[in-house]
Amino acid sequence: MRLQLALDAPLTTSLSILRKVRPYIDIAEIGTPQIFQNGIVAASNYREEFPELDLLADLKIMDAGLYEAEIGFTAGCKYVTVLGVASDDTVRGAVCAAENAGGQLVVDMIEVENLIQRSEQLLKLGVDYLCLHTAYDRQKSETAPLESLKIVKQAFPAAKLAIAGGVGLDTIDAVVAIEPEIVIIGGAITTAPDPARIAQQIRKRF
Repeated sequence: MRLQLALDAPLTTSLSILRKVRPYIDIAEIGTPQIFQNGIVAASNYREEFPELDLLADLKIMDAGLYEAEIGFTAGCKYVTVLGVASDDTVRGAVCAAENAGGQLVVDMIEVENLIQRSEQLLKLGVDYLCLHTAYDRQKSETAPLESLKIVKQAFPAAKLAIAGGVGLDTIDAVVAIEPEIVIIGGAITTAPDPARIAQQIRKRF
């Protein structure tokens, strides 16, 4: 089980946080807001300072799968995200880009209505990970997607799964019990007064 840190703040702030929590992090996610602000070139800043750290570009690809995924992989990211609600053709293109680059394609299942049906389709298309995700705008009224993770885990026990959205110290034990491959945490660490302490506490639960 690996811990992925979602970095959505501006680049300088995110780098400062990452320096503090690096011993506990396996994957650094260049979050969508940060990509909007700084562009995918931000990957080079992470790669320069943390050359051994796996990077994920949260591009949330919805169209032009091959072309857009190539941008993330060419920038030095091991993982790139595509939306589960994207067309099969878009997903196929992103899968092709991942295969060509030796990277990994993560499908963000946000707003997917039929999890079982779409998960089956996506796995047949050759995606690497399915990420069960509670949207940021819904986290005040909805908890981390534990039930969705359980449902997909039960239906596809061999699938590699990730969980994101609302995961923190209060939910980490329930998450770990389901054993996803990747646990994605953002604000619970990045907005904490002492990010390193929270990251360490979370990591100890694995």
